[in-house]
Amino acid sequence: MRRPSRTTLIATCIVGGAAVAMAITLWAVSMYVERTVQARLYEDMASLPRRDVGLVLGTARRTSGGMNAFYSARIEAAAALFHAGKIGHIIVSGSNPSRYYNEPVQMRQDLVERAVPADSITEDRAGFRTLDSIVRADKVMGQRSFIVVTQRFHAARAVYIGTHFGLDVIAYCAENPPEREIYTSYLRESGARLKALLDINLLNTQPHHLGDPIPIRIDPGGSSGSGALKVD
Repeated sequence: MRRPSRTTLIATCIVGGAAVAMAITLWAVSMYVERTVQARLYEDMASLPRRDVGLVLGTARRTSGGMNAFYSARIEAAAALFHAGKIGHIIVSGSNPSRYYNEPVQMRQDLVERAVPADSITEDRAGFRTLDSIVRADKVMGQRSFIVVTQRFHAARAVYIGTHFGLDVIAYCAENPPEREIYTSYLRESGARLKALLDINLLNTQPHHLGDPIPIRIDPGGSSGSGALKVD
């Protein structure tokens, strides 16, 4: 059998070395993000501090395999927080590329089905990325302190982005799907965390769209402990 040429061996070593270096970089960045915000990630509702507003990060309701377990867990978690009095208003943030696909509208409907009042839900239809959702909660809806609702692996990145922009952001971690469904999400998240660091620390990436303010007003005379919330 013919032995590989010297050039082929060198090229193979370079490619292999680059792959190892990238894997180490992704791991290091992922660990940095996790450790930076881990004190702000909550899995126990009883220990979760109360905030006026919860921000539910969108994802597709259904996948090719049926109902999306990530989506269902986020909706259930948001409804549970509302009914437990941990939040008084919910922002549902996601994309709406066409009239046939609108994440915020669907999230609102599913929350209403879980007895969350419609006037306690605000749609953010320009939450195209996690960065957009976090920044728009501040710049468009006037919220500088809120609870992010999503799975833990995603919550770490969302909270990291929020704290970078000086926001008081904590997260309630929704239930994870079975391990076989979350494995690929962990892999994608490693790259997403690296991109987030580049976006906010180097590239100064901004939301795709801001638009007119959608203020959420706290009514001191409301029924909740810190005031009911209304959208002006």
